[in-house]
Amino acid sequence: MQPPVDLYYVILNGPQFVAKKPYYAAMGPVYFPNADLAYLTVYSIAAIQQAFDSITKDFEIEFNYPQGGCQQRAQIMSMLLSKKFNTDHCKVWLFPPVALYIGDYRTLYIEDINHLTPDNRIEWNYHVAPAVQVQIDDRIETMVLDPSINNHRPMLLHEWFAAIGNSDQSKYSFLLPDKYFFYCCYNSSNTLSTIFDGTFSNFENNIKDDLTMEKGLAINDIAIKIFHKHIEPLKSSNEESDKIRLQDLKDIFGNTSALDLLFSQNISGTTNNTTHRYVISNYSDIINEARILFNERLTYWTKITNTLL
Repeated sequence: MQPPVDLYYVILNGPQFVAKKPYYAAMGPVYFPNADLAYLTVYSIAAIQQAFDSITKDFEIEFNYPQGGCQQRAQIMSMLLSKKFNTDHCKVWLFPPVALYIGDYRTLYIEDINHLTPDNRIEWNYHVAPAVQVQIDDRIETMVLDPSINNHRPMLLHEWFAAIGNSDQSKYSFLLPDKYFFYCCYNSSNTLSTIFDGTFSNFENNIKDDLTMEKGLAINDIAIKIFHKHIEPLKSSNEESDKIRLQDLKDIFGNTSALDLLFSQNISGTTNNTTHRYVISNYSDIINEARILFNERLTYWTKITNTLL
């Protein structure tokens, strides 16, 4: 597999893909807060493995629901690396064609081990994870901490690329760790497109104070809890009513956009069977259970984050 193209290099050196997008014409100078790996501290594998093991085991981050927001997982891991482990790092962002080219809908993808999604495939319009510099023999290598893909150890950068479908058709860059999320371009009808516009937001102001990260982490927690308690037991049933219930619950709790709308924003979902009226009419017991759990986990994550600010 060929590695994806370095997006920072492409943007600064007259990218062909940018020239094809009329949305970029009004942008002005491209702002790109890249991280120079040469300035990062180099660690031993043992030191990074120790931090990795603690992050995966000691702080209750849900890594077994990969469709949940990677930017939230990356941010809480970044804050832990900085404040708990005093570890110098950056974030590596990976953008597939759907985020780069108008009319190209190829996404990143991985296998859905929970079988919640159609075709057991989780698709991402982007992906992000913390990265560090590590000494291996006489080489300095970049390693990615991404337990949503490998929960046993950090991965070498090329291993991370190889684990993600369409990464060889994508572009990547290393960003400063305080960059929380990116902005998209507006299209001709003045609605947001999927196209990355080259700018990022920090974890501050409304993003921080509105508990955006904490809500995303709580969503991941409730999704996997409901999955184990209510969805898995239905898989072995041959009853037609259970098959309908199974599909509905998969559509609700396997869809992070619907969960964000239902629980974080308290507005209707995006499909007929994820609207408030449908889910409350048919699954009020599970939705009420999930809402209580969401509030509990939101409180937990807010308290954790407060210790890291």
